[in-house]
Amino acid sequence: MYNVTFQSKNITGQGSNVPCPGDVTVSAVPGETILDAARRAGVAIDALCSGNGTCGKCRVKLVDTGGRFSVSSFSAHNDINIAYDDTENRPPVSTEGWCLACTTTIDEDITVFVPEAASDYIKNIEVKILAPPTKLSSYGLAIDIGTTTVSAMIADLETNTALTKATTGNAQIRYGADVINRIIEQQKPGGVVDLQNAILNDTLYPLIECLCDSIGTNTHQIQKITIAANTTMNHLLLGINANSIRLEPYKPVFLACKPYHPSRIGINAAQRADMHLAPNIGSYVGGDITAGVLASGIWDNEAMSLLIDLGTNGEIVFGNNDFLMACACSAGPAFEGGDIDCGMRASAGAVSACIIEKETMTPQLTIIGENKPAGICGSGLIDIIAELFRHGIINGKGKFDRESDRIKHDEYGTGSYILVHAADSATGIDITLTETDIDNFIRAKGAIFSGIMSLLSPLGFTPADIDRIMVAGGIGSGINIDNAISIGMLPDLPADKYSYIGNSSLDGAYAMLISQDNIKKVHEIADNMTYIELSSQPGYMDEFIAACFLPHTDETLFPGRS
Repeated sequence: MYNVTFQSKNITGQGSNVPCPGDVTVSAVPGETILDAARRAGVAIDALCSGNGTCGKCRVKLVDTGGRFSVSSFSAHNDINIAYDDTENRPPVSTEGWCLACTTTIDEDITVFVPEAASDYIKNIEVKILAPPTKLSSYGLAIDIGTTTVSAMIADLETNTALTKATTGNAQIRYGADVINRIIEQQKPGGVVDLQNAILNDTLYPLIECLCDSIGTNTHQIQKITIAANTTMNHLLLGINANSIRLEPYKPVFLACKPYHPSRIGINAAQRADMHLAPNIGSYVGGDITAGVLASGIWDNEAMSLLIDLGTNGEIVFGNNDFLMACACSAGPAFEGGDIDCGMRASAGAVSACIIEKETMTPQLTIIGENKPAGICGSGLIDIIAELFRHGIINGKGKFDRESDRIKHDEYGTGSYILVHAADSATGIDITLTETDIDNFIRAKGAIFSGIMSLLSPLGFTPADIDRIMVAGGIGSGINIDNAISIGMLPDLPADKYSYIGNSSLDGAYAMLISQDNIKKVHEIADNMTYIELSSQPGYMDEFIAACFLPHTDETLFPGRS
């Protein structure tokens, strides 16, 4: 056994995802990776690919190796400079000690520094007081469990007043950015328990405790809990193996369930409290969407409406008070900064908006917080690609058509645009957007648009038949709609048809919390919504391939945008 000491600001400690100061040391068996040791130690290290060595986000620094270590492989990500030490017979490592936690195995006692860039997904719980509480109130708790972010609020059930709201990161993300990686992780020995503990012990328990503390109450006064989550998150929350979701015929273990007492999953609440989960309608359209539809009012309006929930996953609902159809798009994590070399979530230091000067290619950036730029989040990515395309810097295939000191090429000829030079970045390396990044994003935006068309076309509708489009989800508020249209991500419709409706999932959970009729209604919505599995939808792949171009191969869908 070897000792691994982690130096990090985001050490989670005993069953809490609230960072605590100091170092932590854990024993590791020979050959164990740094990432696996970190998970056991409660040290937050971002691993969007769940340790497959492909995302490059788990960069850590070997401060003191004490002896030998081995690196099975390095990411091709541009900031790790390889060196050799023949005298020690060591494999290649960074000249500055940087390596990927998921591919570095432990052969001696080592000290590892975990930078904020590799651990920013676990944040302090952000609490906001909405209204003063009354004494001896009956409280309810509404929760939205997203793949990346978890939000919750406490309400006074006697006055139906929202009192306090909080948001934190979903600690399950250390097992992968997307639901498929987490389901795969569930299949490993102890995986079901590990994933359930991550959402309960490391996420929900401290979140609920902070909410209660903020209004001077305790969990035993919570009389009712409502939860909106996608299908996979519901399974992981309840400790149910979700493997059937990712395998044909893609059937979840359950769609709806009867009310639970919260104590069945370890949540302390009043003795007669009950917990309601918004129902799922398919493997990849869950309670977060049925709750979102409830909040949006689509089900009670004659207008032909489109609800697009943009986050780690992409879900789309089309219809009105006569019918509702829904699908989920395999957009991947690009909108949350995944699959992008310098991608990151919308946190401090992220480039969230961009304007590029046509001739010099000089960017004008909007950065989140009072920070140097550290990476690119989803809304910034949309702007950058739209600007590059608008100015002819990249072509419809996402390849660079112009040259300047802002454009560089690697040894394989792959081009990249330098958004921020190393001297001006928080990371000390160039912040770039590569042709590979652009290709990954084109596939993600293509999945969204082809999903929209796959809901419209079978019914004989076109984008022109849509009366209103509601954008919900994590990155929706920061999106420049015109830029999203110009690259073929959203239908080319007038701006006044678009609106951002915020966290519709949490709004729906709150509606369920304050009204028993709304609980009944959300189940009616689920029963009457048609779920379309795009992978088996005739013509879907043709729609997807057509959409994997800027803006689209069918120029009539985006007149004047090419």
